[in-house]
Amino acid sequence: VQPSKDSSPEVYFCSHLDTVAPYVEFDEDEEFLYGRGACDTKGVIAAMIGAWKNLLDNGIETGFLFTVGEELDSIGAKAANENPASSVKYTIVGEPTENKLVAGQKGLYLVKVTTDGTSAHSAYPHLGESAVTKLLDILERLRATDLPVHEKRGETTVNISQLEGGDRFNVIPDSASVGLMFRVSTSLEEIKSLIVDIIGGDGQIEVINQCGPQQMVEIPGYANEIVAYSTDIPFLPNWGEPLLFGPGSIHDAHTLEEKIRKEDILTAVEHYQDIVRYLMN
Repeated sequence: VQPSKDSSPEVYFCSHLDTVAPYVEFDEDEEFLYGRGACDTKGVIAAMIGAWKNLLDNGIETGFLFTVGEELDSIGAKAANENPASSVKYTIVGEPTENKLVAGQKGLYLVKVTTDGTSAHSAYPHLGESAVTKLLDILERLRATDLPVHEKRGETTVNISQLEGGDRFNVIPDSASVGLMFRVSTSLEEIKSLIVDIIGGDGQIEVINQCGPQQMVEIPGYANEIVAYSTDIPFLPNWGEPLLFGPGSIHDAHTLEEKIRKEDILTAVEHYQDIVRYLMN
């Protein structure tokens, strides 16, 4: 979305529109806005729109790129990357960064691991092979493994989630699966090799999403943070040099108490304008 038909902005504001479940009703008080997406990232988008309007009133044109799917596989960013704006030089990606400029982010390796077994009556387990037990063995090896650490980006971490297996209490399960989300501080190749070694021949890996660690544009006068989460940035290489900035705290995102301070949104409006002016000069 561009402010005028003939415009050719060099700087674009970008944020995702999708949110995570469950839905949380919106509310407000004197200090905060509450609800799903208030922080991640509807409040960020509000600040971007405010900055865009003020800049446009002063003769400075910027563009917008809104994506979907960032919370899962960045499908919107991947599609947008196939058709970038011809004039774009910088893209300011919005996430809740506490109004601090982010200098780098960890990578992401999201996989589903499945195991196969042989079903049998649970009273005679020796006649079958439990896919759940096989999966638990993999997870035990994973938890006992020291994951890589980077000097600046810190440790690589893993979230184990969506563990499933079996469909009856009295049947040895013949299939099982688990989701593993790694926040990669070193290299994607190192984590891939490590996981292959841990799983061995006991399971299969389905890659859902992946990207390596990222570096962003730094601006004098702003705190240059390193964040552990991932964004759409790795999937937008054709949209110029990236920056990451926004109001709100990532610690409030994805929670049932999601909120954003109104004053921080207004402060972000001013910061976004300053960042755009710096980039254009």
